[in-house]
Amino acid sequence: MLSLRRAFALLALALVVAPLVASAPLFDPDEGLHAAIAQEMNTRGDYVTPTFLGEPFLDKPILFFWAEALSLRVIGHNEAAVRMPPLLFGLFGMIAVAALGRALFDETAGLAAGIAYGTMLLPLGVSEVAVHDIGLVGFMCVACCCMWRIAEPSAPVASVAPVASAFRRKTMLVILAGVCLGLSILTKGLVGVVFTGIFAACLAVYRPAAIVRLAIALTIAGAIALLVAAPWYIAMERAHPGYLHYYFVERHLQGYLTATQRHAGRPFWYYVPILLGGALPWTPYLFVAATSARRHPLRVVVWSWFGIGLIFLSIGESKLVTYALPLFPALAIVAGEYVAIKPRRSALAVQIATLALLPAAGLLLMRWKYSGSVDPVLWILVGVMGVLTIVPGLRARASNDASASLVWIAAMSACALAGLMVVSPRAAEWMTSRDLAAVLNRGGVLPSHVSVLDERIGSLVFYLDPPLRAEASRERLEDVSFAEAIARARVDPDDAVLAVRMGQLPRFSRLFPSAPEPDARAGTFLLFRASSLRQALRASQ
Repeated sequence: MLSLRRAFALLALALVVAPLVASAPLFDPDEGLHAAIAQEMNTRGDYVTPTFLGEPFLDKPILFFWAEALSLRVIGHNEAAVRMPPLLFGLFGMIAVAALGRALFDETAGLAAGIAYGTMLLPLGVSEVAVHDIGLVGFMCVACCCMWRIAEPSAPVASVAPVASAFRRKTMLVILAGVCLGLSILTKGLVGVVFTGIFAACLAVYRPAAIVRLAIALTIAGAIALLVAAPWYIAMERAHPGYLHYYFVERHLQGYLTATQRHAGRPFWYYVPILLGGALPWTPYLFVAATSARRHPLRVVVWSWFGIGLIFLSIGESKLVTYALPLFPALAIVAGEYVAIKPRRSALAVQIATLALLPAAGLLLMRWKYSGSVDPVLWILVGVMGVLTIVPGLRARASNDASASLVWIAAMSACALAGLMVVSPRAAEWMTSRDLAAVLNRGGVLPSHVSVLDERIGSLVFYLDPPLRAEASRERLEDVSFAEAIARARVDPDDAVLAVRMGQLPRFSRLFPSAPEPDARAGTFLLFRASSLRQALRASQ
């Protein structure tokens, strides 16, 4: 058990350190945007209203922005400062999933669940970029753990003192659950409350005698959560009248029930492939666990928590990949509890192959999607990491002891993580505007207008030097569609710039009888002056 605890701790450390060492540039669309908002929060000194280019950003609550702003202030203006909060939130989630798995089953199952959650593709990927969703899981799982402890039957006692001690303990659990739910509301709205409520309902079916306790605990915890979250929401309502209606009615209720949000229109089964792919390399264990002849009431509780949560998300009109993240603690606990008994050799073989080939698959995907060449050195590094991944995997497969096998699985996961960190900086070149910002910074003055074709501009704003960032506004810096790009080129001043990602160039060039010549290159961007585009347009007339 001691070796498994050490493996858990070392893997957790690797999950935090490896992305910082890789030092990939910030990804768009979301990571760069959130980083720029936190950066602007520090610059403006306004820690109530998140803003982007001076305009209020009302789509997300404040807690994650606070964490980002604090990290930027303490660590400095760099990628590590932006990524530290999500990495720590991811670590918190890993520990919280392990604690919940331990509470439901035993320590081995809990540690296995934590390892599974930390190395599943979707939680792993979200923890490495600055997005809010990763902060939700830890708070939600701690609240669920509190509900489990509250539902536990109290041992009969013969004196008043133990009764008072048990009451104080339950009271502290309710307070802790309320604080965590309040922080989850400040992180991602009401979804953490909903999933904790689903978990409590499943517990109530499992332990009918605890229904009253759970109902009282949820009610009090909900009131505490409101007290924790209310000050910021009230401050936002005062600063921006109508905010509460916008966020909780339009974004939450109408977004869930109607197709009013931009993420609407996706099929009912949208989350199924996301779960199957996002749970890799642990997906085979889920199939084996689901069809296992071993039956345990608590497995039914966890599967029910997952199933009801999946139905809840699938019914909603607005769907997005990261919305599925609250489902992964249940999947991790199911997989971890099964592996903690004895890893199935066939499932482990799939896990080994997946982890060994994952970095190479990333390089192939990058080459296909962006039509870019891959440095042969990268293939060599990925190949070496693949071999290093297979070695502990074979040791895990040969072991007959579940705890020892989990140690080797953790080591195998760490090797695969190192391989992925070789790939991520190269992939980020096609999803960041850092090189574009560098070219603008060298010019010393922000052009009269900068347009970026069909891409978010968050990372561009983040990487601009402070003098240029001070000049930036929505009027001078914007993302544009193909039609808008042509319209802007007709009226923009001669020094205005349009940035086109090289992967978009064939489609962009088809808008002209003869393709315009770029004026400069910035990493994976080509830069066109408005004067050059107008000349190409006149030539077509």
